[in-house]
Amino acid sequence: QSCTKANIESAFYGLELNNTIILGAINWTNVNNVYEILYRNAVENLILICGGAIPGYLVTIATVDKIGRKRIQLLGFLMLSVLFAVIGLANLDQNDSGLLALYVLTHFCFNFGPYATTFILPGECFPTRYRATAHGISAAVGKIGALIAQCIFVPLVYRGAKTPGDAPWLNHVMVIFSGFMLCGFATSFFIPETRRQSL
Repeated sequence: QSCTKANIESAFYGLELNNTIILGAINWTNVNNVYEILYRNAVENLILICGGAIPGYLVTIATVDKIGRKRIQLLGFLMLSVLFAVIGLANLDQNDSGLLALYVLTHFCFNFGPYATTFILPGECFPTRYRATAHGISAAVGKIGALIAQCIFVPLVYRGAKTPGDAPWLNHVMVIFSGFMLCGFATSFFIPETRRQSL
């Protein structure tokens, strides 16, 4: 459970804290005055949250007991690995609303997938006597993964940049995140399904 938590949080926080870099690469936030930059940042966050994150959580709430935690997690990791690979292999220098839609879809798959289930499963799968400690360790490993991703994301994205704001390695970082999602998919097979089981 700790490995899957570290995989998802490394990609989730690596992207969440750097949304403006990604949306700037698809020319969503490229404007000249400060008012427009702040306005577009607010709009893009509303689009990502209202179009991706909130619907993802709602679908998880509606289906977590029907589909099962493990299946949701596996499906989420698989979809995220595909989406990140597609975004990474696409040309992010183009103004493409299709790329924005894919990025919104990644937020949906985070929340209808491993970002939700990695909070649910640790509270259910560990023995009662060790549950709080094991859940804490799992969460701590996830935060370590998020910290590592944040420390590596920005220097890696700007590697070889010739002008300020240029992010030549962003495509490669998306493919790397796709690899992390595949690792999360593989480690999810070792997690027990806790649907409709007594704590």
